[in-house]
Formats: sequence, structure tokens, C-alpha cells
Amino acid sequence: MFDTMHKWLRKALESCDQAEIYGERSDILSIDLEREEVKKVKHVKSTGIGVRVVISNKIGFSYTTALENARIEECVEHAIKQARVSEEDPYFSGLPEPVSETSKHGYEKPEKTFDNRIVDLLGVEGGSEDAIEYCKEMLTGMKEYEVRKGVRCRPTEGSFAAAFDETYILNSEGIETSDAGTYVSAGITVVAGEDSDEETSGFEGKVSRMLGDMDFGWIGSEAVKMAVDSLGGKKLKTKAIPVVLSPRAVQSLLAYTLIPQLSAENVQRKQSPYHGKKGGGIASEIITIIDDGTMPSGVNSRKMDGEGVPSQPTHLLENGVLKNFLYDSYTACKDGVESTGNAIRSFDNLPSPGATNFIINARSRASKDELIGEIREGLFINDVIGAHTASRASGDFSVVAHNAYGIKKGDLFPVKQVMVAGNMQEVLKHVEMLGTDTRQIYNVVSPSIMVSKVQVVA
Repeated sequence: MFDTMHKWLRKALESCDQAEIYGERSDILSIDLEREEVKKVKHVKSTGIGVRVVISNKIGFSYTTALENARIEECVEHAIKQARVSEEDPYFSGLPEPVSETSKHGYEKPEKTFDNRIVDLLGVEGGSEDAIEYCKEMLTGMKEYEVRKGVRCRPTEGSFAAAFDETYILNSEGIETSDAGTYVSAGITVVAGEDSDEETSGFEGKVSRMLGDMDFGWIGSEAVKMAVDSLGGKKLKTKAIPVVLSPRAVQSLLAYTLIPQLSAENVQRKQSPYHGKKGGGIASEIITIIDDGTMPSGVNSRKMDGEGVPSQPTHLLENGVLKNFLYDSYTACKDGVESTGNAIRSFDNLPSPGATNFIINARSRASKDELIGEIREGLFINDVIGAHTASRASGDFSVVAHNAYGIKKGDLFPVKQVMVAGNMQEVLKHVEMLGTDTRQIYNVVSPSIMVSKVQVVA
């Protein structure tokens, strides 16, 4: 692809000061299940190119999914026209340049982000049949889980996907880099019911860069366990009590609160409560958060970000103290700092700061059983519904607890119709302990977290 990109970079530079060509290729096989039957099989190969040009600090952008010369030429011309009519941006200092030889952050391919088994699955005839077998393993795991007498379980929907993608970045300042990675994901939703006609649902899923890291049978059995264990739910009283959030619940909440709040773009716009708080304590002193685009096996690990800046670990919080924000090159220039390699994008949009692998650590840990055993009266939450309604600016949230369990002197019992409400800044300050059950859910790498006090609304 670089040959094509070089050609159109030279063409763009005839009419602009700086230019960048971003290219993507992807190959995705996906399967949708409905109950126990295959509903849809899709195998899609796609290509896209995004063109960003600069004329006197004015930005133009366009993209195309067609690689014919005429279409790419139209794309370049459109980006140039857009730049000419755009307003000059006084904060834009230019496209990023290659890292110097003395830089501590160079290009390094993260470990365990490419699996030839996935490439083979996508490339051979009959790959969809192999993928369907993985779906059957989920269903088998579901059926083999022993449930108590009188309980019925059935799958409602499920999915499997395998993907291979390549990213290419070329700009007029000397950056020329590329990376390739593989992905596999699977998930299933199960409904459990009893003779009383009560029904509850449970979901489990996983995303990995390596096919060998997937246990499809476990996904099926865990979804059943989640659904069955939620039957017979009791009501709680409205009060503030200790709450343990599972890794999935942590991700659901942080995706709409803390992560966007730590984006330099939102901080600079004063749309984050952490504007002006750098260097201050904002969370429990046991918490450390690192965003690491180089993490081995990380779902979002890459050797570079969306602008070609090398990926790196960025310390955001250290022992509860705010140390840094997530920067791309533009927001870094505004603050007079270096990019943290957190430009997130695809070929059809411009880069903006975002998280890669958002890792939550602590100085001390306890097992999940120990976390729960410490609580005389509390709540364990597997997931939440409605996190997208949380306020990024204030951190306020009010969500439904899904697959939640009351805690009574260390023992669990199912609960129903429970909501939790609070403020994410306050939640972070009241974190007392982290578990040992760390897993990655999308862009968050976290264990279960115990919070000393959260408002529960029954």
C-alpha cells in the first residue's frame, strides 16, 4: 500500500504545506447466532484511505474506500479544497515528526498481538465452518453446566468474530510506519427460568488477540452460571452500602466517565472535572492507573498510534495523584508537552485522544472471596445498564445493577430491581481494595474493585 500512498502524498504536496495519508486494510469473519442456530455469516474485506492536508495552519480531511486512481485523486482534491475554506487554527503546529534516536519511546511491536492461526482461519476455504465449530463449543459449555432441578436454560443470541487488520501511516514530515494485528471475540446470552415463570439473563464474552487464549466452553458455562445465580432475586433497602464492582462493571462505568475525563481534549475544553487538578490527589491513594499501548496481548496494543507516534505506557494516576492526561499531537502542542501516543482513529475520521489499554493497579490486592468476606452488608455487581447516560462533565451516574448479588456477612444472594447512583470522582476516592481477578474488557484492564460507600436505590 505504501507505493500508492507515496504517489498521492507527492501529489497532495503540490498544493499544500503538509500532508498525511492513513491507510487501513481489514478482513473480518463474523457469525451471529439466534438461539442455537446460525442466523448470519459474513466475511468482509475492506480498504480505506484518509487524507489530511495542511495549508497555512488550516486543516482539510477526506477519505475513500476505493483505491482506484481517480477516486483517490478526488479524495486528495477534496481535502485540499476543504483546507482552503477552513479557518486557520492558531494551536496547530504541524503534523508529528519521526522520533529522534535519543527518544526513550521508539517503535516496538507489542508481544502476542498477531496470530497466524487467525490469519489461516480467514484465508482458507471452509474457515466459516471452523468458526461455527467454535460457536458450538460455546453452546456445549452452556449445556454441560449442571443446574438445579426445575431450572431451564436457553441461549437467546450469540456471536463470534475473527479479524486481521493492517494500518499504514505516511506523512510529509518523515513518518512512515505500519502495523498488523489479529483479533478474535465471542459471546453468548443465556436466559434461565424456573417453574415460577421467573426469568433472568446472563451474558459472558471475551476478546483476545490470540485464538489459543479463548475458551469457548467457559464462555457458555459462565453465561449460564450468571443467569441461574440471578434467579430468585430479593429486594434491598435504599441506603449507602459497600459495593464490589466486577471488571465488566468497572469498564461500563469508566468508559463514560473517567476515561473521557482524562482526555486532554476534554480537559482543555474545561469539560472535565480534572481541569487544573494535575499534581493533586483525585482518588484513593491505593490506585495507580497506566494507559499502555505496548501491553503484551493488549486488545488495543499497537507499535504506534493513529498519527504514527510510537505507543508507550503513560502514568495517569500514581497512588491517587493525577500525573498526566491522554494526548495526541494536537492537544500536546496546546499544552506544550509531548504526545503520549494516544491518537485514536480510523481511516474515516481525524485523530483524537483516547485510551488504549487502561490498566488499573493497586499496591495491595485480595481475592474476590476476600473482598466479599470483608463486607457485613453490601452489593456485588457483575454489570450495569445505562452507563451511557452518565455525565462526562460532572461524573454523576445512575445505572441499573445487572446480575447483582446482595452481600450478608460474606455470603451472596441474588437481588432484583436495584439501581446505584453516585459520582465517579467520589467513587474513586472511596476505593478500599482491588481484587486479583484482573481481566481486559474492551479498553479497560481491571480487577474487581471494592468501594466503601455507594448509594443503592431499591
